[in-house]
Amino acid sequence: MVFSPVLLLAAFFVGQVAAHGYVPFIRINGQTIPGWDVTKDPYTTPQPLRVVRGTKLDSGFIDNPASNDITCSIGNQKLPPGPISATVAAGGTVEVLWNTWPLGHYGPVLNYMAKCPSGGCSSWKGDTGSPWFKIQQDVYANGEWASDTLAKSGFKYTVKIPSKIAPGNYLLRHENLALHAASSVGGAQFYPVCIQLTVTGGGSLNPSGLSFPGTYKATDPGIHFNPYQGEAANKAYVPPGGSVYPGLN
Repeated sequence: MVFSPVLLLAAFFVGQVAAHGYVPFIRINGQTIPGWDVTKDPYTTPQPLRVVRGTKLDSGFIDNPASNDITCSIGNQKLPPGPISATVAAGGTVEVLWNTWPLGHYGPVLNYMAKCPSGGCSSWKGDTGSPWFKIQQDVYANGEWASDTLAKSGFKYTVKIPSKIAPGNYLLRHENLALHAASSVGGAQFYPVCIQLTVTGGGSLNPSGLSFPGTYKATDPGIHFNPYQGEAANKAYVPPGGSVYPGLN
């Protein structure tokens, strides 16, 4: 059988897209809320309002942490189609439901938040200044990377919203950082997803200090890292973005 080079190339790219995940749903207090489905939502006219910020027409990765796409995924320059958010109480949880995630895309799962300005989240990209702060991270434990734990848990990941942050409108930046090709500078693959939230209750803490782009550099030891060095090296891994902001809960 003779295979067309064009068909082989097309199959390669289909495979690449199929191998990566996106977030078509989130769940709060038992309620499932539509996220962004790359197989449907970009093709709908008018585009539907979603709490998960839309991406371009695939679920591919970002390989340049200096890109503006690092803030909220591919196509971050395009703002969402309208003001919509999911309500969650401070101290509550947001369950992020990926459609899939491949085993062997070793790496941490990192979570950040940023309080939106008075105009709300829908008109704000979050890619200037230093509004972000880290709220949660899972790295390597019990012989397994957090990304593999996510893959083995039905593609679900639970984010706890800090109990002491001030109420208001926030972006939650949830990120898988795949390190399977990161032994070379530029080989790390970033998969950030931004979710628009309205946080109720809480306290008076208004953290900040991190920027996307800006916080990550391609040469950071948590980005330029070989996950195949063995148990000791993996256990010693330090993710990018610094520590979780202190005193959040």
